[in-house]
Amino acid sequence: QHDSGTAQLAEQREQAQSAIAQAQAQLDAAQAEYDHAMAQRSQLEAQLEQARAAQLADVAAQLEAAIAQIDAQTAGAPDQLAAGRAELDAQRELAASQLSAAQAQLDSAQSQLNDAEARLASGRAQYAAGQQSYEQGRAEYESGLAEQRSGQSELDGKRAEAQQRFADAERQLVDAQAEIDAIADKDASVYVLDRSKNLGAESFRSDAGRMDQIAAVFPLMFFLVAALVSLTTMTRMVEEERVLIGTYKALGYSNARITSKYLIYAVVASGVGAAVGIALLSQFLPWFIMNAYSIMYMVPCMPTPVNPGVAASAAGLGVGITVAATWFAAAATLRERPASLMLPRAPKAGKRILLERIRPLWSRMTFSWKVTARNLFRYKRRFFMAIIGIAGCTALLLTGLGLQNAINDIIDKQYGEVYSFNTIVRMDADEAGQEAKDAVSDAVGSDGQEFAWVSTENKIACAPDGGSEHRLELVCAQDAQQLQRFVQMRERVGGRPLTLDDGGAIISEKLASQLGVSVGDTLTLYDEDDIGNLVGDGHAVTVAGIMENYVAQYAYVTADVYEQAMGKPADFATVYADLGEGVDRTAFSDQLLSMDGVKTVTYSDETIGSYRTMLKTVDSVVVVLVVAAALLAFVVLYNLTNINITERAREIATLKVLGFTSREVDAYIFRETILLSVIGAAIGLVFGVFMEGFVITTAEVDQVMFGRDIHAASFAIAFALTMVFSGIVALAMRGKLRRIDMVESLKSNE
Repeated sequence: QHDSGTAQLAEQREQAQSAIAQAQAQLDAAQAEYDHAMAQRSQLEAQLEQARAAQLADVAAQLEAAIAQIDAQTAGAPDQLAAGRAELDAQRELAASQLSAAQAQLDSAQSQLNDAEARLASGRAQYAAGQQSYEQGRAEYESGLAEQRSGQSELDGKRAEAQQRFADAERQLVDAQAEIDAIADKDASVYVLDRSKNLGAESFRSDAGRMDQIAAVFPLMFFLVAALVSLTTMTRMVEEERVLIGTYKALGYSNARITSKYLIYAVVASGVGAAVGIALLSQFLPWFIMNAYSIMYMVPCMPTPVNPGVAASAAGLGVGITVAATWFAAAATLRERPASLMLPRAPKAGKRILLERIRPLWSRMTFSWKVTARNLFRYKRRFFMAIIGIAGCTALLLTGLGLQNAINDIIDKQYGEVYSFNTIVRMDADEAGQEAKDAVSDAVGSDGQEFAWVSTENKIACAPDGGSEHRLELVCAQDAQQLQRFVQMRERVGGRPLTLDDGGAIISEKLASQLGVSVGDTLTLYDEDDIGNLVGDGHAVTVAGIMENYVAQYAYVTADVYEQAMGKPADFATVYADLGEGVDRTAFSDQLLSMDGVKTVTYSDETIGSYRTMLKTVDSVVVVLVVAAALLAFVVLYNLTNINITERAREIATLKVLGFTSREVDAYIFRETILLSVIGAAIGLVFGVFMEGFVITTAEVDQVMFGRDIHAASFAIAFALTMVFSGIVALAMRGKLRRIDMVESLKSNE
């Protein structure tokens, strides 16, 4: 730096000397021209005086001679007077012309004199300019000397500061070496951070784990329904062939040989179904789910390779359930004697039901309703199968609709009830000074908008037992009351309001659930960079309240609590504001971003859009549940209704013979189906509440808590859809009732 200052001073000195030399040369040239002009003027003035004197003397002498001559001539001869006068006039004219010529010469000399004066003035101006340039060069020269002295002084100061820093660094090196020597005697700790400490990989693993939990429960529901459908179907098939089975037994066929016929049929049918399901659905459903999760993760949406173990387990379980149901139905029939099998099964004996003991109600029921009630409880196996199947259908519908409510409630509740601000202005805490913050405050509150200054930091919260670690955003309020105007702090259950004070931190509900903490427990906070390797004692904060929150995880503290826990005051560099509808957000953002220290300006609309995009991944589960519920309802209701009509064909034919109209016959049969649907749907709504709660807690992502409330409309829609499915099945089965001939009642099996 000293060499640079010296070079700069030398350069400025040369420039000043060059300017002085140029000014001196211009001054000398102007002085010489001025002296030359003055000499010419003196010479011309002298010449002019000489010309005047000479010419006037000549003219006077000539006049006097002429006068004398005239007088002489006049005296001698009057006639010569005229000639003399003429000659005098001629001489007078000649003198006048000579005088005019002298005057012209005099004017020319005067013009030359004026030109000389003009050149003299120009020379004086050039002299003044040269003098000014000389003074400017002198000033620059003096300034260069002053800067050289200042630079030398600054250089000396920085040299002393550098020497001081070198000394400090040497002391630090000595201290560090001493610490290293002290550590060398201790056992070293090695930290291995595997893939589980990567945020993206761990988030994907967590989401995949949630899908595993859901996949571990829902197949049980479908396998249960498959067992019920298989049992009822094969039971009906065996019952329809009672006479044929009795004939086989009478002819000497063994029970194993007869049973093998139905077992082979069950194996082939279920095997084909399992193969089709594995070939198609094992490719479609994973693609459907992965395509939804590709919104958040860069995952390939390609055909999924079939896992032999999983495929074999699913196929084996499906075929095994069907075969077991078939064997159970065939074994129950084969226990009878051939003579009994060749006769139709006797109708179940009627029994008094519990409803009959309620005399006020039973006495007011019509005959048709009494028959319907007795039939419902007479066929208990069909009753429970229908109830379980329809309840499962309704539960799945309610789970899907409740999950959709939970997803939509995230945005509506977080940005409609919990948050009352729509704009966040973030500044650089290291660069933003108080003047810049005051400018931002003036800009945000220019139209009377309210705002609150906060400090935000990303932290890692550790459970009291040190087991789990979760990320959160620590928000410190400069003014706690002002912040609570924008963040509604309340408990989710009961809605009791919470007050942010110096008693501790108010944390979000899901964070408390993940960490297993409650009010009064101590929460330990670490810096975000310490995840997977938490060192030191951290920063202890007492949990003063658990608030309702759905998006991200937060811990709100006051300035005093922050300073007490962190050991330093908070740097408030973030603004929460509520802009009015008429504010031009583009112009507002441009204005703020042009200020010193402002990094970002975000609006709630942008955040809402990003979260809606992210939460679309869970909509795939909703679609799967609704479609599965619809298929389940149709399969169960159609199968049970078909069995009911088939088993009671003689009864229905008898009703027609007795004069029942088609409408009355439909009401007699389908009234039972409708009642079973109502009872099953009611039970399914209760079961669906628990099922929806399980899906909600297992399907939600780490930084989001789904809504915990199922809307009343979802209950109504789930119940109504179940009734619609039941009605569609009833309409589809009306043709089968029409085709039952009245002659059936007159046929005898003997």
